[in-house]
Amino acid sequence: MDNNKKDKIDVGELLKKLKSAPAPTSKSDIDDFVDKNLSQSQANAVKELMGDEEKTKKILESEAAKSLFRKFFGGDKNG
Repeated sequence: MDNNKKDKIDVGELLKKLKSAPAPTSKSDIDDFVDKNLSQSQANAVKELMGDEEKTKKILESEAAKSLFRKFFGGDKNG
Protein backbone atom coordinates (compact mmCIF):
# COMPACT_ATOMS: atom_id res chain seq x y z
CA MET A 1 0.00 0.00 0.00
CA ASP A 2 1.17 3.49 -0.83
CA ASN A 3 1.88 5.27 2.50
CA ASN A 4 1.45 8.65 0.84
CA LYS A 5 -2.09 7.67 -0.23
CA LYS A 6 -2.95 6.73 3.37
CA ASP A 7 -2.07 10.23 4.54
CA LYS A 8 -4.28 11.97 1.98
CA ILE A 9 -7.70 13.02 3.19
CA ASP A 10 -10.77 12.25 1.07
CA VAL A 11 -12.33 15.67 1.56
CA GLY A 12 -15.63 14.73 -0.09
CA GLU A 13 -16.11 11.76 2.22
CA LEU A 14 -15.05 13.76 5.25
CA LEU A 15 -17.53 16.54 4.40
CA LYS A 16 -20.38 14.02 4.13
CA LYS A 17 -19.55 12.81 7.62
CA LEU A 18 -19.19 16.36 8.89
CA LYS A 19 -22.62 17.37 7.55
CA SER A 20 -24.28 14.47 9.39
CA ALA A 21 -22.37 15.02 12.64
CA PRO A 22 -23.86 17.09 15.46
CA ALA A 23 -22.48 20.62 15.76
CA PRO A 24 -19.42 20.64 18.00
CA THR A 25 -19.79 22.45 21.30
CA SER A 26 -16.24 22.04 22.56
CA LYS A 27 -12.67 21.36 21.48
CA SER A 28 -13.21 17.82 22.77
CA ASP A 29 -16.07 17.34 20.26
CA ILE A 30 -13.81 18.45 17.43
CA ASP A 31 -10.97 16.19 18.60
CA ASP A 32 -13.39 13.24 18.83
CA PHE A 33 -14.63 13.84 15.28
CA VAL A 34 -11.08 14.12 13.94
CA ASP A 35 -9.95 10.98 15.79
CA LYS A 36 -12.93 8.93 14.58
CA ASN A 37 -12.77 10.00 10.94
CA LEU A 38 -9.07 10.33 10.11
CA SER A 39 -6.06 8.09 10.36
CA GLN A 40 -3.80 8.76 13.32
CA SER A 41 -1.25 10.62 11.19
CA GLN A 42 -4.00 12.72 9.54
CA ALA A 43 -5.59 13.48 12.92
CA ASN A 44 -2.23 14.53 14.35
CA ALA A 45 -1.62 16.84 11.37
CA VAL A 46 -5.05 18.46 11.73
CA LYS A 47 -4.63 18.93 15.48
CA GLU A 48 -1.17 20.43 14.96
CA LEU A 49 -2.59 22.84 12.40
CA MET A 50 -5.52 23.81 14.64
CA GLY A 51 -3.07 24.47 17.45
CA ASP A 52 -1.13 27.02 15.37
CA GLU A 53 -3.21 30.17 14.99
CA GLU A 54 -0.98 31.70 12.29
CA LYS A 55 -1.03 28.57 10.09
CA THR A 56 -4.79 28.22 10.50
CA LYS A 57 -5.37 31.88 9.64
CA LYS A 58 -3.14 31.60 6.56
CA ILE A 59 -5.07 28.56 5.31
CA LEU A 60 -8.49 30.13 5.96
CA GLU A 61 -7.44 33.20 3.99
CA SER A 62 -6.28 31.13 1.00
CA GLU A 63 -8.18 31.14 -2.30
CA ALA A 64 -8.87 27.40 -1.91
CA ALA A 65 -10.53 27.94 1.47
CA LYS A 66 -12.55 30.87 0.14
CA SER A 67 -13.72 28.69 -2.74
CA LEU A 68 -14.84 25.97 -0.32
CA PHE A 69 -16.73 28.52 1.79
CA ARG A 70 -18.54 29.75 -1.33
CA LYS A 71 -19.39 26.18 -2.33
CA PHE A 72 -20.74 25.15 1.06
CA PHE A 73 -22.35 28.35 2.25
CA GLY A 74 -23.35 29.98 -1.02
CA GLY A 75 -21.29 33.11 -0.55
CA ASP A 76 -17.87 34.45 0.34
CA LYS A 77 -16.10 33.83 3.63
CA ASN A 78 -16.41 37.01 5.65
CA GLY A 79 -13.65 37.86 8.11
